[in-house]
Amino acid sequence: MVQEGINTEWLLEGFKYELESTARSRTVEYYCGGVRRFLRWANSAGIPSDIRLITKYHIQAFLHHLAATRCHDNSKNQSDRVERLRWPYYRALRRFFGWAVKEGYMEKSPIDEIVLKPPQPPPIEPYHPEHIIRMLKVLDYDWQIAKTPRQRMLAARNRAIFPLFLESGLRLEEVANLQIDAIDMERKRVVVRFGKMGKSRLSGFGPQTKKALWRYLSLRPSEVKGDALWVTEEGTPLSVGGVQIIIRRLKEDAGLQHVRGSVHKLRHTFATTYLRHSKDMKG
Repeated sequence: MVQEGINTEWLLEGFKYELESTARSRTVEYYCGGVRRFLRWANSAGIPSDIRLITKYHIQAFLHHLAATRCHDNSKNQSDRVERLRWPYYRALRRFFGWAVKEGYMEKSPIDEIVLKPPQPPPIEPYHPEHIIRMLKVLDYDWQIAKTPRQRMLAARNRAIFPLFLESGLRLEEVANLQIDAIDMERKRVVVRFGKMGKSRLSGFGPQTKKALWRYLSLRPSEVKGDALWVTEEGTPLSVGGVQIIIRRLKEDAGLQHVRGSVHKLRHTFATTYLRHSKDMKG
């Protein structure tokens, strides 16, 4: 039975709690942020707050509003930008109204009759071989000039993180959250626990990473508490943000500030290299 007079703002709180029970904080904000944007627009447009009174025409008007705020010409590039702008809000509203139907707050989702195709993601260019060489030279130089045990440990850590990205194809969070017992040096593989969608899997790495990991583990302070693989100079676990800072500074030191791309570009470089090697092996 559908409940009556349910305020959409109040429902958003329940939707948030539902997401928090299964999703990461970034995912929660992705969906809730999209719904909040719609509700702000709906309030300014005088649309009723009762979720039962929201129709597909209201949602279409909102999506048109998003397009109108960015539409300055009729070029294909502009059209692609508009579609990329609208897509996250469409996804958020689709999930929100679907949840409301499942919970019994409405009989049918008003967005079911609206179909948007996901936009094509912009291509991510991998790092060129010369970029990789320049960054490796920076890492090797940092190791050569390191004098104190702390400096040597940090240099060895950074020298191990970089090739692990390139040879394993792991995601940022997966690399940052690795535990010591996840590394199998003999078989040259790493156990990724609680990866994307909470799944675990195995990923291999090559001889460069094996050598760098061995060096780092021999210098990692034995008195460090916990099982985090990567640690800071204070002996605390290295965070996701810490890994991002390492890669960003590495790019800067290698003179690659002009090269677009985040840590994810390393994963894309791995995928491109893997495909190239696979084709070479097939002849």
